[in-house]
Amino acid sequence: MSARATGTGGHLGMLLFDLVVPIVGFYVLRALGVEPVLALILAGVPTIVHFGYRAIAKRKLDALGIFVLVVLAGSVALSFVTGSARFLLAREGWFTGVIGIGFLATLWTARPLAFRMARGMLEHSTLAATLRPDTWDARWEGSARFRRTWRVATVLWGVGLLADAVARVVMAYTLPTDTVPALGGVLWAVTFVLLQVVQHLYFTKVGLWRSLREDPEFAAGGLPATRSGGAHS
Repeated sequence: MSARATGTGGHLGMLLFDLVVPIVGFYVLRALGVEPVLALILAGVPTIVHFGYRAIAKRKLDALGIFVLVVLAGSVALSFVTGSARFLLAREGWFTGVIGIGFLATLWTARPLAFRMARGMLEHSTLAATLRPDTWDARWEGSARFRRTWRVATVLWGVGLLADAVARVVMAYTLPTDTVPALGGVLWAVTFVLLQVVQHLYFTKVGLWRSLREDPEFAAGGLPATRSGGAHS
């Protein structure tokens, strides 16, 4: 199967690698008697190596990748100063919070982040032929409803990730240290699935899926263009 056909699976595979490996690594190291701070630092090494490999071999280090590396390196450096395992555990909360703010900040850019991320994933998936991400720029320009839909989705992800961030910081500073990594992994799954479900229900309610599958053109309100009137601005 081609890379284009498996693009979405590739994204999910990388996400699982960056999520699961550090958690498993932490508990393996703890079982071997490694102290929490050092275990957290060493468990993050595979993620750094993975990003480095993508940057050098595949030339895929984007702004998010750079941000992740900066956060990892900075938190490790500060951990040697503070000696606090809880500080390292809270790192994921601050990281998630910044991403949530980033989603909201893109509401004032040419294309909101939810739009760009969804299009980027669909372009290399088997759904590309059905949902036509290559037409989204034209739909964006021609449909106020289409623009509003993706801005609402961006707000959904931004607010959801900020709520996730708050929960992570609270867990890091209130729960037993050895329970936080596992609970953090569960929280990732819950947050991701919940936001995906809510987004899907919203897209279904406003008719996004139907319009992408059935309507070759958009009128200004997001409805199919008529034969006589065409698309109006």
